[in-house]
Amino acid sequence: MSKITIRQCEYFKAVAQTGGIASAARAMGISQPAVAQSISKLEDITGLVLFRRLHARGMVLTAQGTAFLRHAEDLLACAGRVDQAIEGIADNRTGTIRLGCFQSIAPFCLARIVRGYRDLAPGVVLEVSEMLQEELMLAIGQSQIDLAIMYDLGLDPDLFAWRGLSAAKPYLIVPEGHRLAQSNSVSLSEIASEDYILFDAPRSRDYFLSVFSHHGINPRIVFRSASIESVRCSVANGLGVSLLAMRPVANETYDGGRVVPVEIEEDLPAMPIVAAYKADHAPGGLTLPFVDYCAQVFEAL
Repeated sequence: MSKITIRQCEYFKAVAQTGGIASAARAMGISQPAVAQSISKLEDITGLVLFRRLHARGMVLTAQGTAFLRHAEDLLACAGRVDQAIEGIADNRTGTIRLGCFQSIAPFCLARIVRGYRDLAPGVVLEVSEMLQEELMLAIGQSQIDLAIMYDLGLDPDLFAWRGLSAAKPYLIVPEGHRLAQSNSVSLSEIASEDYILFDAPRSRDYFLSVFSHHGINPRIVFRSASIESVRCSVANGLGVSLLAMRPVANETYDGGRVVPVEIEEDLPAMPIVAAYKADHAPGGLTLPFVDYCAQVFEAL
């Protein structure tokens, strides 16, 4: 590896521009011997003859010196970019945030968060992974991600800390033409005898089943899926009804069908959506503004 230094390149460029040791020293505010020694050392290291020493005309670049000057300028420009990057890192304007997001939440917010924060903080790189709840908890615990947008469904406060972003209140979806489609709200007891489509993602499944169990209802599950859209399509095709928490803007489904959302009369516990992180690793100067931005996005949803 070359032992050329940035300072040697700076002195060399100054001599090349000013045409002499003395003038370069004056321009840089240093001693002439320092410049002369630096140029001599640079020629020793490279094995190049960089200047012709002319008493009347000072220092004139040789052909080798002219060729080397381009590379020295590239090196100095690179060093300048490194200095700027260091300043950005120190000021928490640049860096990488490793973000995880629960799969069923991601379609509702993730693209908007990435797009908006890219405009707000262009020096911050977001490395995004979509995972299931258990995978997110494992990734946080093993420091594979810095934080995760996920549900607070029994997070252990000894292992995790979090900031609330929103709360998803369960609602009912039924197919068009269903007997409950025109209702403003319904009681859970009114769907006890209905065929039921279960959103079967881990933790979410337990949450919805616990809601029914709390009200003494044993739903007749005829279809289950870990995909929200698959659940919605099944309902739109008349296979049954379902409870969901996240609510799409449109009621159309991927296959061209349509579901009708209906409010639940019972005061069901909402599913808290949080930005979670390792309990002993609170958001720092880089991630804290990002968490604040995520909170703003969810407030606007």
